[in-house]
Amino acid sequence: MDLMEEKPISVPEVNEILKRKEKEYADSGLELGYEQKKALEHAMKFSKISVKDAKELAGKLGSLELGLTQDRVVKITELMPGTTDDVRAIFAKERFKYTEEDIKKVIDLVDQYR
Repeated sequence: MDLMEEKPISVPEVNEILKRKEKEYADSGLELGYEQKKALEHAMKFSKISVKDAKELAGKLGSLELGLTQDRVVKITELMPGTTDDVRAIFAKERFKYTEEDIKKVIDLVDQYR
């Protein structure tokens, strides 16, 4: 029995996957479905960095030892927060509070990819 694994991915990754699928379908004389087209439009509009940079940033965020979940890492790479308040909004549902120093580390890393 095949089990499907669920894993959060960034908007740039979605963009890349859907563009690849669009090309594969076009080569076969097919089109993306309505939902896929809308998802691709959204991903193209809101991709702020390249897939390579998104993966690199995600790796660096994960190595900060802040206990960031994969969901939070993906959200940071999507939103590219630039202020302390932006980062706090991403962490709003966390059970504990990050220090100003932790938030500064996140912002400094994100700034490297702007």
